[in-house]
Amino acid sequence: MIMSLHDPLSRKRNLGQEPHTDPKRARTENEQEKISEQVYTLFVKSAMESLEKNDTLKVNSLTAKISLPMKHPEAISLAQFTIVLRSLTVNVLKLDNSAAGALVAAIVRYPWLEISLAAKKSGDFAPFLDVYAQFLNVLVSSYPKYLHDSIKKLVRDFPDVHDDVYPHHKILKRFVTYIPTCINTIPGTLMREFPHHLSLTTADIYHYVRHCMALMQYCPDLQFPIWQMVTECLIKLDVELQNELDDLDDDLIEELINEEDEEIEEELPEDEAETGAEVYHVTSTRSIRNLVLKLDLSLELLLKLTENAFTQEQLDSGAGVSLYNTLTSLFRTHVLPTHFTKSVQFLMFHISQYQPELADSFLVLLIDVAFSPSETTEKRLKALQYLASYILRAKNLTKHQVVFVVSYLIGWINKYISEREHEVDTDGRSALGGMERFKLFYATFQALLYIFCFRHKQLSRAQDEDEDEDDGGEWESNIDKFFQRVIIARFNPLKYCDETVVYIFAKIATKLNVCYCYSIIEHNKRERMTNSNVNLPSAVGNFRHKQEFLDLEAYFPYDPMVLPNCKKLISVNYVEWKDVNPTEEDDEDDESGSHDSDSDDSDDDKVDDAMRAEDSDEEITSDEEDD
Repeated sequence: MIMSLHDPLSRKRNLGQEPHTDPKRARTENEQEKISEQVYTLFVKSAMESLEKNDTLKVNSLTAKISLPMKHPEAISLAQFTIVLRSLTVNVLKLDNSAAGALVAAIVRYPWLEISLAAKKSGDFAPFLDVYAQFLNVLVSSYPKYLHDSIKKLVRDFPDVHDDVYPHHKILKRFVTYIPTCINTIPGTLMREFPHHLSLTTADIYHYVRHCMALMQYCPDLQFPIWQMVTECLIKLDVELQNELDDLDDDLIEELINEEDEEIEEELPEDEAETGAEVYHVTSTRSIRNLVLKLDLSLELLLKLTENAFTQEQLDSGAGVSLYNTLTSLFRTHVLPTHFTKSVQFLMFHISQYQPELADSFLVLLIDVAFSPSETTEKRLKALQYLASYILRAKNLTKHQVVFVVSYLIGWINKYISEREHEVDTDGRSALGGMERFKLFYATFQALLYIFCFRHKQLSRAQDEDEDEDDGGEWESNIDKFFQRVIIARFNPLKYCDETVVYIFAKIATKLNVCYCYSIIEHNKRERMTNSNVNLPSAVGNFRHKQEFLDLEAYFPYDPMVLPNCKKLISVNYVEWKDVNPTEEDDEDDESGSHDSDSDDSDDDKVDDAMRAEDSDEEITSDEEDD
């Protein structure tokens, strides 16, 4: 049973009887408010005094009133609650009593986000927020045992706080200032309360991430755990999205992302609208669209929040360097080892291009992982794929940076060939095991092939001499002589690299008079067909194994992304294939020796179509080239 509290505010006269404001009436209401404040103040004081005598009746009554739903007719009003909080703040030392625990818990759990719009517009709302924040700060400062519950209450509200009206960060900032040890409590709470990436809404995830980023502004010590938590969420969304897209036809992906749910439902025939297959199709489409929206808005938020984090001023102050080190560390430990993410890696792609030294650092990181014997082969291959894809697509890279990486890769391959070519027979087979033992070599060579396709202008010294590109001339690091030598090595790299990459390179290299590859490509084709005819079951098994190897090597992490908002932000730093393809303008001007047969022409057309499709967000598979 709830003890009735004297409430003078409940004895207001009917406003409808007095349409005009009466000064005497106004004075009466002010007097009533003062009386009400005095009554509640005295009641709280009396309750605290009774508590010291182990009389919990008044405290229990106050606890019950605060715990009532806001729509309950006897629920405590904001004005009344403000008076109670002021009085409890003054008497906070008297709350160190087990009987007062329920009262404190009721105050901490008070659902202030459920306050009605009418109450928010009243003059009682702002004073209540200030007094409530003050009470929590005094409470936690006096009794650290309430710190965890208070932080949990504030963090749990993050998904529902869409503006800055509520003082969540004001309170948390005071916690951090006056109780520095709370930084040990906050990360665990943030992790436990993080919205589930599938079951909760886009708004929940977006606002939670936004508030986590805001928290770092006054608590930089939480930078790493918060970024780690957010990165893990984005990776989960990214992987889940790719799993959904892999189940669909490639040419439907963009359509499904942009279509409206209503349009899909309208297209269903009436007799099929209720079938399980069609319902699943609509549900799956909505799921894909929801995943795209969650990932797109969250990643877009991070891209925008870091726009000014890497200015020269921020780097000189150390703040930018600290953040960059955090993000590169998380890239190395979380993003790099994850299989085939398509979007989350673009955060590093974008921010690393703000300053040349940041790009240098990212390149060194990838090279270090790719050629570190202490790393697993899988991780080294992934680092090479990232290195190649970054060089291809990062628009702000300087010629010096491109040439440095190319020179390093050439030097490594030359050393590898001199040390290990003897392990391969003259017929191109490994006497000591399968050719898959040389994965790192093939991945490195393929990286150079693809880099050349995109960066041939920067690699040509003729450009510096104002000479015509098609006239040949000297190449940086003598890359033309390097290709001419390596493609005929025992390793036969053109056989084991991805077919699409090989065809693109062959066409461009022929046009630029760097090297001629078509005869080797045709020889490898005939050899594969001959082996397949000799022993079909074994050949099929070998081919499947080879295809798995090619799929691994053909992953380029910075191929065009499908997230519409992020794609717009990334485009300013992104190189499109159509901007660098030297064969796009006029294929009829190719030299007569460029092609040996009509099949070469069709292969070239297929390659160009594949690259254009890739830059239109359509996935390329090696099967398309073999058809």
